[in-house]
Amino acid sequence: MNNKARKVFAIVILTILIIISSANYYGIKGIDNLAYVVAIGIDKGDNEQLKLSLQISLPGGSNGESSSSSSQSSSMVTNSIECSSINTGINLFNSHLGKEVNLSHCKVLVISEELASDGISEFLYTLMNNIQFRTDSNIIISKCDANVFLESSAPVLDKVSARYYEIAPSSSEYTGYTESITCNEFLSATVDSFAQPIAILGSVNTENTHNSDSDSSSDSNYYTAGETPISGDVGVETMGLAVFNGDTLVGELNGIESICHLIVSNKLKNAQIKIPSPIEELEHIDLYIELENSTKNSVYLVNGSPYITCRPKISAKMLSMNGNIDLSDETITSKIEQATKEYLQEQILSYLYKTSKDLYADVDSFGLYALKYFSTTEEWEEYNWLHRYKDAFFNLDISVNLRSSYLLVDT
Repeated sequence: MNNKARKVFAIVILTILIIISSANYYGIKGIDNLAYVVAIGIDKGDNEQLKLSLQISLPGGSNGESSSSSSQSSSMVTNSIECSSINTGINLFNSHLGKEVNLSHCKVLVISEELASDGISEFLYTLMNNIQFRTDSNIIISKCDANVFLESSAPVLDKVSARYYEIAPSSSEYTGYTESITCNEFLSATVDSFAQPIAILGSVNTENTHNSDSDSSSDSNYYTAGETPISGDVGVETMGLAVFNGDTLVGELNGIESICHLIVSNKLKNAQIKIPSPIEELEHIDLYIELENSTKNSVYLVNGSPYITCRPKISAKMLSMNGNIDLSDETITSKIEQATKEYLQEQILSYLYKTSKDLYADVDSFGLYALKYFSTTEEWEEYNWLHRYKDAFFNLDISVNLRSSYLLVDT
């Protein structure tokens, strides 16, 4: 190839590259052409099958007036529409907003309890089929309308709405009052043959939703979302877990039951509990607890019924203090350890029998420990673990160690 031919070839290639790059440039959708969704809410519709709500982040956290009627942060706006399906609703939003809805920044999916009681797998499969939707988005079951939940979700301590939704579920790591559940984990559990799904339980906290029952209000561990007597601006809270049988909501767990779930399933990071005091000078004792070792679970089949043993080892730190109590006295520390063991024994067994006898839902994946008794998939499916779980009996072998390094000693 001579020099002239090389020049012609180079010019042709350069022209083609310019045309391709120009076409791609004009086809690029910039931030001004997209509406970035940070949260999705789904309710039952009044006239259509469902009511779809999208919470959209305003570019740059604009401080301008929002078209939303809510009192939420000016960095995001919530719009709702009744529609026959999620995809139809998104198309209607595209037309209404004049921008293309983009789900790639969605952090949370909120579904109302009313809708969850009828089954939600259809909506999850639809969203998971959307390549933009993040499978690691958290799933929250709201005790109030999902639309109301989103409109009340104003990030008070974080100006960036997307980061607010990302950080909020992490409270489970230091309270134990709920568990961070993603849409992918939830949907996977709906088709498992050895476990049932759970989701984060949420609600709007107002004076009207506070729990006034004297038995439960005496201990914060017995609250669920929306019931805590917190005063201040209206806001949302996540506390407790929503329990499902398949894709259908069947019940809920309160704070202490959620802690028990995390202990049994070996997921507890740390939590605080209040126990009746075995010492006369104190009415109750506040304790910081965490797992000292991994919880050991085992399953035996006795006449066809599951016999489940759980062996959690708890490390406790005493938070309640009294100058008249000598915590270097081994007799006193032994009493506290025994009282803690008895309290947790009662709470965990109550939780386990609730999941088995009332909810018929194995949310701790005990079925995994029973698989070894079946040689083939057909035998396992014929046994039908999820149906047999309601016949389960439990044995709890719990140990508690009051960490001496935290005790006050005489100097």
